[in-house]
Amino acid sequence: MITIMKKTIHPFVNNQIVILLLLLVGLSLFFRLQSPYFLTQGNIFNILSQIVEIGLIAIPMTYVIISGNMDLSVGSIMGLAAVALGMFHTTAGLDIWLSVILALIVGILCGALNGLLIAKFKMQAIVVTIGTMVMLRGVIYVLTEGRPISGYPPEFYFLGQGQLGGLPFNTLVLVIAFAVAYYLIRQTRFGRYTYALGNNEEAVHFSGINEVRTRFIILVCNGFFAALAGVFLVSRLATAEATTGSGIELSVITAVLIGGTHIFGGRGSLVGTMIGVVIIGVLNNGLNLMGVSSLFQMVILGLFILIAVSRQKS
Repeated sequence: MITIMKKTIHPFVNNQIVILLLLLVGLSLFFRLQSPYFLTQGNIFNILSQIVEIGLIAIPMTYVIISGNMDLSVGSIMGLAAVALGMFHTTAGLDIWLSVILALIVGILCGALNGLLIAKFKMQAIVVTIGTMVMLRGVIYVLTEGRPISGYPPEFYFLGQGQLGGLPFNTLVLVIAFAVAYYLIRQTRFGRYTYALGNNEEAVHFSGINEVRTRFIILVCNGFFAALAGVFLVSRLATAEATTGSGIELSVITAVLIGGTHIFGGRGSLVGTMIGVVIIGVLNNGLNLMGVSSLFQMVILGLFILIAVSRQKS
């Protein structure tokens, strides 16, 4: 039963990816005509670095939405992990790499809280994650009192600013994370369970699959990757602020939905998600080069969400 559900998504995914690639090429050509700097190597590397945080969160978010849930708290988890990293190092005086590990644990615990309430106690995912989004953002403001946290050792900046083999290191990490996630969702039982949960949770339950554990693991991973994105963002920008991660959930969900993942679950593609992430990066970068206001960019992002959802059938 689960294998059949997995196979039925292939034609949709293939068509969606072709459309996305054409859209990406079209946007790239348009912005190249608008700015001679768009397709330069420096700007391409800039785009690749800027999409890392969105991409890292979009990978597990694809699992979350395919399984029939939604997580709106990832921006706050990202911000809390970033602030925790700064406070562990600058305030508590801990080693920077120990601080990184502790920040990731913060993200895991936040994901576990969501997972416990959603998977174990069967609470509505949107309600739970709106609650944790607001709660964790409040915690961030209490901890920082609105002040930025900076002052990290030079070796830490390699994560977000360094290069390896001529490519941005953070982009290589994103590629590796995508490859592992793609293998898991395509070649393992866990991936098949993820699709099955979004198609028919009752059937999954009667098949003997532990749906509580599967959902819990997915949401814990979502928290971990949100924290990891926070670490990379602090390394790239050299600071953590109370507003870190605010609004990133919109970009993440947009990338996942325009990538072909169905809003009600059961169908989706990590390849489509990553193309969607690149499209968001190209769009933001191109509009910045054109001098378009960030407020208007939010309007365009909202339009992309509406278009993505309107093309889906329940």
